[in-house]
Amino acid sequence: MATFGQTQNQAKKDNASVDQAEGIYVFIQSKPLAEYEVLGTVKKTGLVWTGKPKEMYRILLRRAKHDYPTCEGLIFDDIDMDHATCIKFK
Repeated sequence: MATFGQTQNQAKKDNASVDQAEGIYVFIQSKPLAEYEVLGTVKKTGLVWTGKPKEMYRILLRRAKHDYPTCEGLIFDDIDMDHATCIKFK
């Protein structure tokens, strides 16, 4: 039987620690719990060499940093990795 202090410290199954890439928090098929504002969307355009997720990830990360210099987070809504939402935390 757990005491109150033990149950309070247990993480929920949907809690996670989010990694950063080049100073931007990256959310893949997830959203931050903190409040944020949407800055805009970046999309993959043109040709890519391999089309692998790692390449798509890097392209969109570079585009987000270029198009939205105040971007603090990038939300990939699906596994296609062909677009992402740029956010700034409140």
